[in-house]
Amino acid sequence: MYLKFRNKAVFQPVLLVCFLVLVSCDDYQEENEPVLDWQNLELSEGWQKGKINAEGIDPEKLDDAVEQVKALEGFYGIGVVYKGRLVIEEYSFGDKDTQFPVWSVTKSVISALFGQMIDQGLLKDEFISIDEFFPQLTDETKKLITVSQLLTMTSGIQDDLSYMYSADPSNYILGFDLGFSPGTWWSYTSAGTHILSIILNKKTNETANDYAMEHLFSKIGITNYKWEADQQGNHNGGYGLYITLQDMLRFGHLFLQEGKSAGQEIISSGWVNKSTQKWINFNSSDGYGYLWWTSQINGEHVYYAAGYGGQYIIVVPTRALVIAATSSSRPVAGYGNDLRSIIVNEIVTSFSVPIDN
Repeated sequence: MYLKFRNKAVFQPVLLVCFLVLVSCDDYQEENEPVLDWQNLELSEGWQKGKINAEGIDPEKLDDAVEQVKALEGFYGIGVVYKGRLVIEEYSFGDKDTQFPVWSVTKSVISALFGQMIDQGLLKDEFISIDEFFPQLTDETKKLITVSQLLTMTSGIQDDLSYMYSADPSNYILGFDLGFSPGTWWSYTSAGTHILSIILNKKTNETANDYAMEHLFSKIGITNYKWEADQQGNHNGGYGLYITLQDMLRFGHLFLQEGKSAGQEIISSGWVNKSTQKWINFNSSDGYGYLWWTSQINGEHVYYAAGYGGQYIIVVPTRALVIAATSSSRPVAGYGNDLRSIIVNEIVTSFSVPIDN
């Protein structure tokens, strides 16, 4: 589907990596490690540590890139899991127990929860119209907005972050005129994704937080987190989640494992693939899925969750690679471009392709 889009400031894939310990040149000799069944990890367990001189990694290239990233003002933390092992975990602020604000990475969690609702039969599919949940709607065009349009940012709902301070967020958001007819444009909107959180509450009689803990987070070991809620108790669908770096990696690795943890289905592989494919085309390589950004690096499909200031969960399936990054919420000028250059050109390519299962 090719659509015009209004938000010109499209995120580009930004992949961050930092190195935990200092190594000498002698340490770069390739070292073989026991192979993990990285496609079937038990994600609720702690990460097994890996080495940067393991087979499939260019340690000198990675080490040099890590040092460049660590020197950037605004870097908070980075974690990299390669073939199931945590090979990088570095912090300039906080530690492994710190709850980092991940801003719009929250949206990709909302997407996962909707996949689970469909998997469980609570929703027929993502193509249902929202008038089922908001009988107060009188505008015939607004009644036709679908869940899939909310997931792809094509609903026409305009962005206004003041919804978090409204006594009635759904009426506040849906009370504005649409910016365009649903399905005809693309425009980034946190307000639109908050409508998804409200729909989840209406359909499950649970908040997004409670539903996530029961069906998603507890299944993969995510317990140390918090999630901001609006004035009616609906957890923010646009942003507002605070989680640890290691838990960001868990969520990303769940998608790398096509929705399974130790063989147990948490999210169907069908939803994993559907939500991370390119539904909206920005150009030949970059696009948008169901609240996931998509891109290509060296011709390889990459998808990622992205939040303001440099918060990322990046999945590179061809390299069995998951990267999570946290950054200051007040980035300095040029921070994103510098990271992008280092990560895309040096970090990701430090890991071999094709993967050896």
